[in-house]
Amino acid sequence: MLRTPVLAAALAVALTTAAAHAQITFAPQVPYAAATQPDGIAFADFNGDGRPDLAATADAPDRVLVRLNTGGGVFGAAVAIPVGAGTGAHSLAALNVDNDGDMDLVVTLQNTNQVRLLVNTGGVLAAGATTGVGGTEPRQVAVADLDGNGFMDVVTSNRTSGDVSVLLNSGGTLGAPAPYAIGVEPRGVVLADVDGDLRPDIIVAEHDGRTVEVLLNLPSSPGVFTQGPSLSVGAQLRPDSVDAKDLDSDGDRDVVTSTSGNGLNFATVFFNQGAGTFGPATNFAAGGANPGAVVAADFDRDGRRDLALANQDSGNLTVLRNLGGGTFAAGIPFAAGSNPQALAAADIDLNGALDLGTANQSSDNLSIFRNTSILFADGFESGNTSHWSAVAP
Repeated sequence: MLRTPVLAAALAVALTTAAAHAQITFAPQVPYAAATQPDGIAFADFNGDGRPDLAATADAPDRVLVRLNTGGGVFGAAVAIPVGAGTGAHSLAALNVDNDGDMDLVVTLQNTNQVRLLVNTGGVLAAGATTGVGGTEPRQVAVADLDGNGFMDVVTSNRTSGDVSVLLNSGGTLGAPAPYAIGVEPRGVVLADVDGDLRPDIIVAEHDGRTVEVLLNLPSSPGVFTQGPSLSVGAQLRPDSVDAKDLDSDGDRDVVTSTSGNGLNFATVFFNQGAGTFGPATNFAAGGANPGAVVAADFDRDGRRDLALANQDSGNLTVLRNLGGGTFAAGIPFAAGSNPQALAAADIDLNGALDLGTANQSSDNLSIFRNTSILFADGFESGNTSHWSAVAP
């Protein structure tokens, strides 16, 4: 009668040991040609078959390349959608702009200071309206319903004018831009509720100002923003990309930014202390050189969000496993193409584990990494279960 609890205890020890030694692993990259200098990448189901498809921007001529997922995480031939010669297509994000049930795209055009919608009609994307952003050199783009009207709005970070632009969506049409000053060379931007009022706020990496700026969504006027915390990364570092997820499992969204400078390369985390106040910067070694895009997502399905970084100068991505308690393991490197500029995560093969993709500017291709991590967790699966994760251009 004693054998059952003894065996159960032994099994529990074995599982605990296995969990302690679990590794996040990805298969070697599968490259896909992306014409000239791809800068942006996104996953979304464009044809309604339940599988994440692949989209990327390309230069000379400026266009968006769409590859449909043919099953098992394999992508078909690229379909090119021109967005205007010389417009400088850079970042892109997927959204259902007109609430018709189909996923559309929005693309920043940095040379003409505009965004362009790519509207999906029955699974076919076509170039739609352009809207001026007000600022100059819009680099990154993020989407969320900022004013609570049920339509996805658009925010761009404008590199040379030092501001962000908010374009509210009124029934499928983007309105006039509302500018908000940020500082010197804003780059990455993400929209997330950091103060717990259920309204998305704006978080921006101010590269040359060496801060991450937070703009809070006003409860009295949803879609209007006021200055929030200014988060310093330190005098030696400059932030590039940014994400905002709950990294210490306390229910608040924390902020992570990729930082580099003076030979240092980090994922820099600001832990949310509640109500949108943040602790000081905590640095974790990036494991690569000049980290750019960053994505926080649960890659090993243990219920904790890990960190992925695209390292531009070392031509790889690194994944930092979340160990719990606000700590991360050393970055695990995976070879990518040359100068990976953008990073996105989605479950492309529908096996329950999030995969990764990078846009490699200097090698003119995309790298797809299928997640091969073995689930050792606690006997159950948790984390993202919708096959999708955030995009970090």
